Amino acid sequence: QVLEQLQPGALGTMLVAELKTEKGAEKKYIIKQVECIEEKQANEALKEAMDLLKLHHSNICAYKELFVTWDNEISSLFFCLVMQYSGQGDLSSVIKLKRQKSEKIADMVIQNFLGQMVDALFYIHTQSIFHR
Repeated sequence: QVLEQLQPGALGTMLVAELKTEKGAEKKYIIKQVECIEEKQANEALKEAMDLLKLHHSNICAYKELFVTWDNEISSLFFCLVMQYSGQGDLSSVIKLKRQKSEKIADMVIQNFLGQMVDALFYIHTQSIFHR
């Protein structure tokens, strides 16, 4: 069940979804939907998705699976990547919140974020994946 739609990203729509198991447990996931209008886009999105599914690093949200859907209303194909949901938001939301409150982000927090980003970038580069 889709609970909410987050701010759209550069490549697609982000949805918060909840999975209810037979035992009554509830787990939340993020579904990243990437619209593929042309065959070239679909091939590029599939290659990128397959690379992302192979990543395992503490500072990278893990992708759990990939599925494809077709939207009859707009006649379009969507690749859907399912990833873990942290509930903590992202760096962009932290920055927006601090700006709204006219507060400064602590130097240690900035250093922590930067360290995590550099560590994750180094990891993906060792996997022959380059971030845009």
